[in-house]
Amino acid sequence: MKISLIRKIDKFLGVPFCLIFTVIDKIVLLFQSSQRSAAGPQNILFIELSEMGSAVIAYSALQKAKELFPGANLFFLIFEENKESVHLAGMIPKENVLTIRSKTFLKFAFDTLSVLWKVRRLKVDTSIDLELFSRATTIISYLTGAGRRVGFYKFHMEGLYRGELITHKVSYNIYQHMAINFLNLVYALNAPLAESPKLKKYVSDKPIVPLLESTEEEKTAIFEKLKSLQPKLKKTDRLIVFNPHAGVLPVRAWPLDKYVELATELVADETIYIVVMGAEGASKEAKIIKETIGEHCIDLTNMTTLRQIIDLFNICDVLVTNDSGPAHFASCTSIKNFIFFGPETPLLYAPLGRYSFPIFSNYSCSPCLSAFNHRNTSCKDPLCLKNITVNTVYDKIIKAIGR
Repeated sequence: MKISLIRKIDKFLGVPFCLIFTVIDKIVLLFQSSQRSAAGPQNILFIELSEMGSAVIAYSALQKAKELFPGANLFFLIFEENKESVHLAGMIPKENVLTIRSKTFLKFAFDTLSVLWKVRRLKVDTSIDLELFSRATTIISYLTGAGRRVGFYKFHMEGLYRGELITHKVSYNIYQHMAINFLNLVYALNAPLAESPKLKKYVSDKPIVPLLESTEEEKTAIFEKLKSLQPKLKKTDRLIVFNPHAGVLPVRAWPLDKYVELATELVADETIYIVVMGAEGASKEAKIIKETIGEHCIDLTNMTTLRQIIDLFNICDVLVTNDSGPAHFASCTSIKNFIFFGPETPLLYAPLGRYSFPIFSNYSCSPCLSAFNHRNTSCKDPLCLKNITVNTVYDKIIKAIGR
């Protein structure tokens, strides 16, 4: 489904359904004992459907859940096309990763019902909704039957109605990195039930990311794949990866003509090759770059799994990327990772890891995409990205590769 359709469904169907289920829940509670189980969480379901990179950002939260509740089973619910990101993070057993297809509304609805049936049979007692004010995930969380439902709550903010279906209401903090916000959700399970808003606690944890290494065989295999596309490639050559496609949010993309100009500047050094990566829709950008710089461009679009992308990062020198999932997976490797920000802020979403370097022009209107507008903006001319110069990026790359 297109992102615009998802937004409309979430708003025009999600809001009334949240209200309906809230009324039902309050009626049910009238006839149920208010006594809550003293036992800790035994089966915890994390819900994060749409963001591939969130599996990396949530790594510390998953780790903390294991630490605080060592006997609990952890499950993760995500869109089918993003499941490999959870597998790579390595915190959730593969058989505990549940998926929903999102290509059409009918597939989404059918898979959601199937997942709910499975989750209820698993007797999930705790759900942690990592989404920011999504009504769909709030409803899914409620329908799992979990007695503990943790999520971000609007409190006095307008226009973010999710009903009253969350039992552990956590305040979303726009001044903290999302990794800390996710940790707050986990810690909220141990907070006093009457505490509001949660979390009234100093979280001292320093968020970390998993280290995703590649074997020598995997490195050799991805290099040979590149060499099959460009026979002149040598192991001593420098490899710079471009990820110019912005996926479902084109407003986050550094202009393609600047990628082309940067590639032209870089390959003036004949020992440098540009590798263009990406999945659906990325081949168009790769074709334009290749037509400009010729044989020094290796088009790898639509030719790799996520695991192979990790291997690629582990043999390449630099990644230049829009704010997207690959930037977060690159932060788990040793590649120098330069990420463009503008419509969103690195204060919240910068990839973690010592080799990640956000490039942000810090315009007064930035960021214009947020949880409060469901990442929808009226901006048609993102000067915050357009005015990041090629020379600025070129100098950073040259310094990073030691030239």
